Formats: sequence, structure tokens, C-alpha cells
Amino acid sequence: ETLFQVIIVFFGLIGFLAGYMMQQFSMTIYSVLFGVLVSAVLTIPPWPMYRNNPVEWQKPSNSTKETNKNNASSSSSSSSSKSPNKDVRKPPKGKKDQ
Repeated sequence: ETLFQVIIVFFGLIGFLAGYMMQQFSMTIYSVLFGVLVSAVLTIPPWPMYRNNPVEWQKPSNSTKETNKNNASSSSSSSSSKSPNKDVRKPPKGKKDQ
């Protein structure tokens, strides 16, 4: 993403200078569009140089089994223990509704 943005800004600056010197706004637009094309060709395909250090993702867990295990263990625990997920925040102190 950073490479994409740097290339577009670079071609934008070059295009602005060329368009200013030639007094042609279309030259600026063509330069920016060419920069977008170049940056897209360099960054969109999965080039091997970008895949040298792939991200290791975690294996997906089966959430239904974990939920069932959590429900079974919480029902078997004593009723006097508080649930760790319970919201115990107090309402903010402020003006009362009028």
C-alpha cells in the first residue's frame, strides 16, 4: 500500500511540473493515470518478491464446541460465583433527567 501511494505521488509531482512547464493540464492527468497503471502492475499481482515472508495465520477453532464447553462448565459451577463476562459498570454521575 505504501509503495502504491509513493508511486502515485511521485508521478503526480512529475506530471504537475511537466504540465506546468508545458501549460497543459492534460499532461498532468495523463502522468497521474500512468502512475496509477504502473503502481497497479507493481502491487496488485502476487509477485514472488512480496511473498518472501508470508504471514502465518492461526488455525480456525470450532467455536460451537468451545461455546458448548463453556456453557456446560458454567452451569456446573456454584451459583454464588460471578460470571466474568458480567457488566458491573456503574452509570455515570451527572444531572438527573428533568
